[in-house]
Order: sequence, then structure tokens, then C-alpha cells
Amino acid sequence: MTGGRDRFAPRALEHLVQAIAADALGVAPRDPAVRISDAAGALAVTVRSPVAMPPLGDGDAGADGQDLIQRLAAAAADTRARFAELTGLDVARVDMRATKAIITERRVR
Repeated sequence: MTGGRDRFAPRALEHLVQAIAADALGVAPRDPAVRISDAAGALAVTVRSPVAMPPLGDGDAGADGQDLIQRLAAAAADTRARFAELTGLDVARVDMRATKAIITERRVR
């Protein structure tokens, strides 16, 4: 038996990246806008999305102490790794752009 190739529809790849990025950024799966292009035989992914963040007065920069830039860099790295793992495709880069912050309020008891 010989190995074959898997073919993915471009829209299916966009939906997959959209779901992965949404999970990494803490937003709804429909929120990220995704564009996939060719980068010398590999894939280049651009994600424009809101980012879930705690209120500024919380003392924490982010859910795990990260500021916005660190959060976007971590989300891009996570998205790249998970997308490559799930598809087996070569991902050259993932560019993340924040469109707005979605403030996640903490409840006081």
C-alpha cells in the first residue's frame, strides 16, 4: 500500500484556523476573520480578531499575567502548532491582529 495525499478545501482550512484561534484568544468561534495564503510553498495565516481580556484595574495583565502583545504572540504560536499538528501542513507563520478587547468581568461574591 502506498501513501496518499490529503486534500483540504480552502474553506475547511479557514474554519479550522478560525476555531483554533478563537480558542486561543478566548472568543467565540465566529469572531476571528482568517486569511490563508501561500508563502513559498508553506502556508501564511493572518487572523484578525477580538481578544478576551480582564478589566484594566484587575492587576493582572491577562488571564495568565500576559499583556496584549504577549497574549497575541502566544495565541499565534499555539494556533500555528495546533493547525500544523491537525493538518500535517507546513505553516510558515501566523500573524495575529487584535481588532478590539472584550472585557471579561469577574463576579464578586
